[in-house]
Amino acid sequence: MAKVIPEPHKWWQRRIPLVEEKRCKTFLHGLSGEYKDEGGLTANPYIGCAHRCCYCYATYEWVPEFYDKIVVKQNAPQVLEAQLRMWKGKYIEPVFLASATDSYQPQEGRSRITRKCVEVLQKYNVPYYIFTKSGTILRDLELHAAYKDKCMLFWSISTIDDSLKKIIEPNVTPTRSLLKVINKFSERGVQTAVNIIPIIPGLTDDRIKLDALIKESAEAGARYFTAGVLRLRGDIWSRMKMLLESIGRYDAARLMQAFYYSKPITEQGYYYAPKSYREEIIQFVETKVKEHGARFGIPISDSPDLDSPQCSDFVLHPKEKFEEASLLSFVQ
Repeated sequence: MAKVIPEPHKWWQRRIPLVEEKRCKTFLHGLSGEYKDEGGLTANPYIGCAHRCCYCYATYEWVPEFYDKIVVKQNAPQVLEAQLRMWKGKYIEPVFLASATDSYQPQEGRSRITRKCVEVLQKYNVPYYIFTKSGTILRDLELHAAYKDKCMLFWSISTIDDSLKKIIEPNVTPTRSLLKVINKFSERGVQTAVNIIPIIPGLTDDRIKLDALIKESAEAGARYFTAGVLRLRGDIWSRMKMLLESIGRYDAARLMQAFYYSKPITEQGYYYAPKSYREEIIQFVETKVKEHGARFGIPISDSPDLDSPQCSDFVLHPKEKFEEASLLSFVQ
């Protein structure tokens, strides 16, 4: 009899998310939550995300259909341009696309809202940085390459193991494919970085695989790295626990239960792994990054005591004149 392989637990109701269009009144906002002390602005072209990452922090009670419904802000480019045209100050902060969704999730291939917003930012000479898990951004290679002095692109990658990645973030572009995308942008002179997050205790923290991810990313052209250990909330842990048990990873489930809940370390509603573990794993990543000729640190720091230091000479300055802003003045 053939061995029955358990199907990974699914924490969503529909395989294909619904898509809804809406009009927004404002689009550009000051950073809030964990990023509020960093200064800067953010803009989210979509609400919800089809990547379905099991550990996603952006899911919460106020967006109960985060995985299952994608809201497209169809008039976002027009609203963004109106806000920039009416900007009263002499200075403008860099824009972060996006803090609560992935601007290059699958829907972007159809709606192209992110591309249109980037075109507006470029029109007004505003610097921007983008975090994504997607290879869809390759469609806009020429767009970003033409603005390489005033933008920076970050890829969040959790593991080099694509078989594991498919389980914990089922609709995310495979890492091997992302490395090829990073290489294409790097070859065009665009500043690229890899954000190794989340490092999940007992699941994605294998030192050999972490080293391989860093090495291959650096070889692809990534110049900057950072890393962060998984944070847990009740809803995130519920999904993670069911997923791990469904694939027979009871060892990882028990380890995480002990790490996060035996002697709870909490801040802003999240549970953290022991500080000694976080310091050890981040130090390992930092050491390997330097060994492979790259820099550890990116211009966005997390909440206090969250593992991700900044490069001392690399900051997207929140008060740079947008008429003269150039990221290269900070990273060269």
